[in-house]
Amino acid sequence: MNTIIALHTGTGNSLYLAKRIPDAEIHFIDEFLSGSYSLPEDTERLGIIFPVYCWGLPSPVREFITKVLGNRDNSSLGYVFGLATCGAFPLYTLNDLSSSLSDVGIALSYGNAFRFPDGYLPLQKKAVGKEMTERMAREAEPRIIEAIEDITEERIRLPRRGPGWRLVRKLSMASMKPGKNNDLSVSSGCTGCGTCASICPTGNITMENGRPVSGDSCISCFACYHRCPENAIEYRKAVGQYRGLVETKELKRR
Repeated sequence: MNTIIALHTGTGNSLYLAKRIPDAEIHFIDEFLSGSYSLPEDTERLGIIFPVYCWGLPSPVREFITKVLGNRDNSSLGYVFGLATCGAFPLYTLNDLSSSLSDVGIALSYGNAFRFPDGYLPLQKKAVGKEMTERMAREAEPRIIEAIEDITEERIRLPRRGPGWRLVRKLSMASMKPGKNNDLSVSSGCTGCGTCASICPTGNITMENGRPVSGDSCISCFACYHRCPENAIEYRKAVGQYRGLVETKELKRR
C-alpha cells in the first residue's frame, strides 16, 4: 500500500520525523504547490508532516490542503495522518488540521505531535545546542516509535477540541501570513554560496550579484539563519545556530 508524505519543514525537525515512517515517499509541500510533483491518483495513504506555527498550520500547509487536495478526487485516500513537531506544545493545531481537511471533504484518521528543539528566534534568542538537541530527540523516541506502530496498523487517533479553539485558529491564520521580514539581514561574512536560497521553503530568497535578496513571502521559519554555513544571516540579537537533526543538503529544494 503506497504512502505519500507531504512535508513542510524549515530547520529539519519535521523531515527527521518524516524519514522515520516506513516505506513512505517524501515530497516537500513546495513541490506540490509549484506543480513539480502531483499526488498520484491512486494514493491510498497520505501523511502531512509539519511544524507548529503559532499554535496552527504553516501557511504552505493550508495552501496545500485548499489548492492541491481541494482540487482533486480524493476518493482513493483511505488513511490520512498528520504529525506535527513543536517547540513547546501544539495546543489546537491538530484540530486546525482536521478542520482544514474536512473543509475539502477529507477525514483525518490520525493525529499526533512531538516536542523538538525550537528554532523560532522571536521567542528564543539563543539557539539550542547539540547536547540539548540530542537529549530532546532521545526523549521523543518512545512516542515516535509508538506513533509509527499506530500508523502502520492504521489506528485511529483523533484530536480533541478544547474551548476557544476556533478563536485560536483565526489568530494563528492572521498572525502567520507570509510577508517581508525586515529583522533578517545579511552580514559581510556572506560568501554567496546560495544555501539560504536553496533551502527556503517558499522560494522567498533569490541570489542577485552573489548576495541573497529576500522577498515578501517569508514565513519566519528561520531555516536561512540556522543553516547558513558562515553564520552570515543575522536576526536582532540572536546568537548561535540550531543545526538540527538532518543534514543541510537534505533540505535543499533547488
